[in-house]
Amino acid sequence: MQQEIITSLDFGTQKLSATVAIREKDELKILGVQSCKSAGIEKGLLLDIDKCRDVAVSLLKDLEKKTTVKSERISIGISSNKVRVTEVSTVVNIQEKVTSADIRKALKNAQRDFILSDDESIVDVLINFYILDNKVIRKDILNWKGSKLEINLTLVIAAKSEIEKYYELFRKTGYNIGSIKLNILVGKQVFLNEKNSMESIVIADIGAGTTDIALFTDGIPKSINSIPIGGRNITKDLAICGKFSFLKADNMKKIYSSNYKALYLDNSLEEEIEVGTTKVSRKLFYEVVNARIEEILSHINIKLKNTGHYDRICSIILYGDGVNYFEDIDEIVRKIFKIKTKVIRKNDLGIKNSENITSMAIAKEVYDRLNLLEDDNIILTNKHNDNKVINEKEHLHNNEGENHILKKVKVFFDKIF
Repeated sequence: MQQEIITSLDFGTQKLSATVAIREKDELKILGVQSCKSAGIEKGLLLDIDKCRDVAVSLLKDLEKKTTVKSERISIGISSNKVRVTEVSTVVNIQEKVTSADIRKALKNAQRDFILSDDESIVDVLINFYILDNKVIRKDILNWKGSKLEINLTLVIAAKSEIEKYYELFRKTGYNIGSIKLNILVGKQVFLNEKNSMESIVIADIGAGTTDIALFTDGIPKSINSIPIGGRNITKDLAICGKFSFLKADNMKKIYSSNYKALYLDNSLEEEIEVGTTKVSRKLFYEVVNARIEEILSHINIKLKNTGHYDRICSIILYGDGVNYFEDIDEIVRKIFKIKTKVIRKNDLGIKNSENITSMAIAKEVYDRLNLLEDDNIILTNKHNDNKVINEKEHLHNNEGENHILKKVKVFFDKIF
C-alpha cells in the first residue's frame, strides 16, 4: 500500500487545530499537530471568510514546514450549528462476497433517495451497522459471503449556504476540501469504546462560543444540538460587571479559575483580587462565573430532556475548554445533572495540549473509512443536492494505531465506565 497523506483541520470559535498524518499499511502515523488562534468564526459559524482564510492557510503552511509534508486535500471539522442528522437504511444485492464497491453503491443510493430542502446539503454519511442476509453485523464486513446487504446509515445534513463558505475559503489557496466532519461526532473516536458505546451516552463539547452536544445509543448518533453559549460568555459577563476590557477579563479568568471559589470563601483575604492594575471583587467574580456556568450546564440538561431519550441516558461526558478548568465544576455538575457525568480535563487525557484532540480524531476517522471504501467519491451531487462534490475517504470502525494517543484516551474511559 502506498503512503497517503491525511490532513485535518478543526475549525473552532477560539482556535484552529491541524493534524498531518500518513496512512501506512497497518496504521495511521501522526507526523505533526499544531494550533493557532481562530478568526472570522463566531458561535460556530463562518462569518468572515477572508480573516479565517488567512489564519487557516498560515496554520497549514506552518505545519507543512514542521512536518516537511505538502498537504492538498484537507478534511475539515465544523460545529453542529445549522446541522442535523437523520437515520436511514439502504439495501443492495451482492455477488458472492461483500466488496468496497457494494458499500459505495449502497451509500450513493441512500443519498439519491433522500429528499432535502433547497438549502440543505449532505456533508457526511456514517455507517452504523450492517444486516447481511438478516444477520446484524457491527464490525468490518468486507469479504463476508452473502446475497443481500442492508446498511443502517446516519446522514449528516447541513445548511448549504454555510458549507459553501468553507469552499470559498479554500478557493485559490492551493488546498481543497477532501471531506467535512462534525467535530462533535468525531468525538466518538475519542470518548466511545466497546464498553460504553452500547449504552445511551452523551458527549458535550463546551467551547468558547458554542456548546455542541451529541447523543449516541448503541454507538449511533440519535440527536445533535448546538447551543450558542460557551466560555466567552463568562469572559463577557466579567468584563461588563467589572467594567474592564474583554482581554483583561479573559486574563483574570484564566489566572483565578482554578481557585476562584476558595478565594471567595477565604475571608482573611482582601475584598478585591487583582491582575496588574485590574481589580474586581472576589464576591462579584465568584457570583458571575458560577451563575454563567450553571446556565450553560442547565441549557445542556434542557436540550437532553427534549431529545425524548433522557430517561435512557446512562452517562454524560463534558469536555472542551469552556468551563472544565474551573475549581468547582464537578460540584456544579452534580447539582445540575442527575445522571453520571464525567468532566474531562487535560490531566485526564494524559496529553500536554488537549485542543488538538479533535483534529487528530478527524484524521483517524478519515483513515478508517479510507480502509473500508477505497474510493473518494462518496458524497454525491444529485437532484436534491447541487453543492460541490465532497471527496471523502473514510470509515467508522476503529483501528489501533495513531501513535497511541487516541488509544490512551480510550483506555482511560475503560477505567471510568
